[in-house]
Amino acid sequence: MIWRFSAGGLACAVISDGQPAAPWEPPLGMFFTPETGVPEPELADAIVIEGQNRTTTTAAYNCLCVETSAGLAVIDSGLGPNFLGYGPDLGAQVGKFGDRLAEAGYAPDDVAAVVFTHLHQDHVRGAAWSGRLTFPDATGFAHAAEISFWQDQAAWVRDSTHAESAREAIRIFGEQLREFDYGAEILPQVRTVDAAGHTPGHAAILLGSGPERERVLCLGDCFHDQLQLSHPGWCTPWDIDRERAVHARRTLLARAAEEDFLVHAYHMPFPGLGRVRRRGEVFAWEPLP
Repeated sequence: MIWRFSAGGLACAVISDGQPAAPWEPPLGMFFTPETGVPEPELADAIVIEGQNRTTTTAAYNCLCVETSAGLAVIDSGLGPNFLGYGPDLGAQVGKFGDRLAEAGYAPDDVAAVVFTHLHQDHVRGAAWSGRLTFPDATGFAHAAEISFWQDQAAWVRDSTHAESAREAIRIFGEQLREFDYGAEILPQVRTVDAAGHTPGHAAILLGSGPERERVLCLGDCFHDQLQLSHPGWCTPWDIDRERAVHARRTLLARAAEEDFLVHAYHMPFPGLGRVRRRGEVFAWEPLP
């Protein structure tokens, strides 16, 4: 699945790394749990109000390619081939980014940069799954706090699965991995935005120039499901600092709605593009037609 579009003067393409199909779509109850502050009756009521009569979420993996004046940039690289961490049935449905990149007319050597919103395995493994760089000439970019966190032994105690993939990517990129701060233009018309909370260095990426409506705001894992727009205080088990994650989500959703950005959401149904609309104190997802 490939979706081409233009953003603020940049040629872009969403390339799917995979999207689980029924009956392998993950249950909503795995994402929103009593332990993260979402009691089961509250989740059930939200589903009724939503009116879609669903019990699962999509959990797509929407990688984004951007043609900049400094070369082709990839924002998040998917899970990579031969991933069995979610079981063989689901593993067969992901790890498609490399093949689809070729279908889109790009070769691995064309990729000049890989920008990571954060270093969870479903965002980073595709760039290093084989034990060497998938895109050999690419410079990697990640927030300084993100790199530091996953290199710390405490990350292994908290989440060894993500820590293993993160550390492997950091090791394989080596000197080709550059740290960034928030508010930096790391590539022409590619700017970083504070979205910390989901992970310590989680970043949103703002693409393009010109009128706000023509730009794209890549929100990474600021939300996994549209229920987090109508309930922005809801967290998932993968939010490391929940208070900060909620603050980032509310702040960025409000900015996306106010400035009418086109939003790229990594885990929403392909192509994960839409706009955020304000509904009083909460928000709604309006997918791209």
